[in-house]
Amino acid sequence: MNKDMNKDPVIIEAWFPLALNMISSRKRTKTVAGICDKFDYVPMLKRIKIKKEKKDYLNYTMKFEAAVKEILAGANDSSIARRYVLDLEALRIEIQRFRNSGAAEYEYDNGRIFSLKEELMLLEILATIPQPFCTCPTCALDRLPYLAYHLALRKGKSYPREWDEHRQAGKEWQTNFKIKYDYEISNSFLTECNRKM
Repeated sequence: MNKDMNKDPVIIEAWFPLALNMISSRKRTKTVAGICDKFDYVPMLKRIKIKKEKKDYLNYTMKFEAAVKEILAGANDSSIARRYVLDLEALRIEIQRFRNSGAAEYEYDNGRIFSLKEELMLLEILATIPQPFCTCPTCALDRLPYLAYHLALRKGKSYPREWDEHRQAGKEWQTNFKIKYDYEISNSFLTECNRKM
């Protein structure tokens, strides 16, 4: 078997949707078990070590998104703001912005390609790389552009056209991701590369 997952699209294309399913549900399914047997590895539901500030922001965005969705479903905005301990005016501005956008479904922080939660999901997917393949930061991040592109496709995200040309995320997005998640990457992946040259 070719030990360089980055250069074997058959392996990575078979593995990605199953890893995404496993990360989304936080448990192994029969399908995931099948791919594990096929590629002879045990998947890890590995938690990424996240900076406290990012955890706080993620909690805030999830709370804000839940509050907006409740208000859009007809709940009283003042009582929702009190219950979630959020600024009422900020909620009203966000609801108006969403209504003016014409989007079908509300998602907090949609000015970016992925939400913080989805970016953390990408890191978790990278952490489920099968054991025969290297999971050092360099090798894992080599897979990132491919995974980001396919996650964007699967979730119906708007992304730059250049991603379609190369069937992977662009260099600017990759660089920004690496800078933004440097702490999580350096604290969650193996430090030594074990890829066979």
